Amino acid sequence: MIPDTVAPQWWSATATWRLLRCPESATPARAPVRPPGRGADNAGSVAHLALQAWAESGEWSLPDPGSRLQERFDEVAAAHEADPVRMPQGVVTRARLKIRAKELAATLSGANADVRSELLLSDESNHLFGILDIAGAGSDGFIIDLKTGRDASAEPSPAIEHQMTFYAHLFQASYGTFPKNVIVFSLQRGPTEIQVAPSAVATLLDQIRAAQLTERTDARPEAYTCRFCPKRMTCQPHWDEVPGWERPDAIEGAIGNIERSSSGTAALLIGGRWLTGIPEKALPDGTAPGKFARAVRVRRRNDSEPEEWAAGSTTLIRITHAR
Repeated sequence: MIPDTVAPQWWSATATWRLLRCPESATPARAPVRPPGRGADNAGSVAHLALQAWAESGEWSLPDPGSRLQERFDEVAAAHEADPVRMPQGVVTRARLKIRAKELAATLSGANADVRSELLLSDESNHLFGILDIAGAGSDGFIIDLKTGRDASAEPSPAIEHQMTFYAHLFQASYGTFPKNVIVFSLQRGPTEIQVAPSAVATLLDQIRAAQLTERTDARPEAYTCRFCPKRMTCQPHWDEVPGWERPDAIEGAIGNIERSSSGTAALLIGGRWLTGIPEKALPDGTAPGKFARAVRVRRRNDSEPEEWAAGSTTLIRITHAR
């Protein structure tokens, strides 16, 4: 029993995935709350916002749902002063929305359910919560998770299967019935039905409860789990392991030189390896020769010798103390 003076810890699908894979990376929440409003700084985010508005407003029932979804995409982009033409993958994402809209509309129209988007559900007894992209409560209850970004091209992974099993439990805890359909909808691949059995939900809950009782000081570095871990910069077991990965995506070392271009990008010589294509705004304060830097979510250029690395849109650089 939790003492009255101790606030309970709330766990999302992502946090429980981390708890089971690498306890050191797991961070619970203080309450089942919505995250800050989604921005529109990339094509996937714009598409996600457009899909949510289109689904909840019932525009999937229009004679030409694809054209209306494209209009939603343009409206969201304009509201955030974003230009889809200049946005990486903006044009192709906009085109995929129209192509995939009919498939998604068929799924929504075929269910006898009240369609909702950004639906916050929780399990009070186990302190679990999640926000479902699209869901319908009723005799034909369903869950749809939208994949519009980098994960839209991949087959459902163990992490996605965990997420959808977790959401199926929240649906059942909230409505007293198991969802009839659990669907991952990818802009590239279309809908994929995820088979979630009640026994899988029971197993997952047992695993989560057991993990919550253990000390969260065990780091288990692996590429997939570490990639977007919020503790990655300071996790020494990760830095010890990453050079041996099949495709390492992080480098560290003393800064030897800084080069800046007229195009607004910079290059850093980190531990004798050039990291290029860094937006100036991504350079942290205090970046200077002699300082120790760590960079994550970077890509090695074709096994080059000497090593050259390239930054991407998700690259993060920190100035830290040498180990």
